[in-house]
Amino acid sequence: MAEDNKFDIAIIGGGPAGLSAALTGRIRNKNIAVFEHLDFSEKLQKAHKVDNYLGLPEVSGKGLMQHFTGHALAHGPKLVKEKVMNVFPGDNMFTLLTPQTTYEAKAIIFATGVVSTLLFAGERELLGRGVSYCATCDGRMFEGKDVAVISYTEEGENETVFLSELCRDVYFLPQYKGDFAKMRAPIKVLTAKPKAIVGDGQVEKLMTDKEEIKVHGVFIMRQSDPVENLLPGLELEGEVIKVNRDMSTNIPGVFAAGDCTGKPWQIAKATGEGLVAVLSAITYIDKVDLA
Repeated sequence: MAEDNKFDIAIIGGGPAGLSAALTGRIRNKNIAVFEHLDFSEKLQKAHKVDNYLGLPEVSGKGLMQHFTGHALAHGPKLVKEKVMNVFPGDNMFTLLTPQTTYEAKAIIFATGVVSTLLFAGERELLGRGVSYCATCDGRMFEGKDVAVISYTEEGENETVFLSELCRDVYFLPQYKGDFAKMRAPIKVLTAKPKAIVGDGQVEKLMTDKEEIKVHGVFIMRQSDPVENLLPGLELEGEVIKVNRDMSTNIPGVFAAGDCTGKPWQIAKATGEGLVAVLSAITYIDKVDLA
């Protein structure tokens, strides 16, 4: 593996928690990667006004995010505009897989925010059996077959076009407003709400509020995927990552910060947790390096 794909700490997520962690990590002279495939906390950027972040009164969400990104990125973490699909623990090293390539890090910080939608019925059971979160990764498995794409972001449009080059019929179910005139056959745009994914050991159909669609695969494009699917064995507390006061998880070398650790979903809480998480990660990797 190329040396520029190896890091001390990999931070998954570029919101307030992730950028706070990246800033302090770089100040502490660690080799930091920030994996941010979207546009730096779209949720925060949509806020008309933020008036409870100390020292920056009545700032817009977009303006606050510009402060965060400008400050953190000026210290030189590597920004990786790729979506992390899986994290695998190894011998004092973690492997991170994206649709493009492979990376390694001594410690991981999850700063993924919250998954804004609940899992569909059948999603967890049929993951890897027709349910996928990455068309680039798994699309060729469905060559000549019928698939559905449930997308919560515009990023899913490119994935859908890619699938249309491989698959027989592609049903595109955007869960946001947009102009989908560019979608051409075999893509079929459906204004329906997905309800459940059904199949006996393998995806057979997608149930919506209007109809059932017979498909061989269902691709789900969210801003962030369920963390338990990124790293199997990661302990949750309800729908959020269970952490200790030092932001460590049940897996040594894995930390979490921000909205993905639970309420209150506040910016100040996220930035503070990002700071604690990266300091704890630094302590962890320094001990590993001395062992």
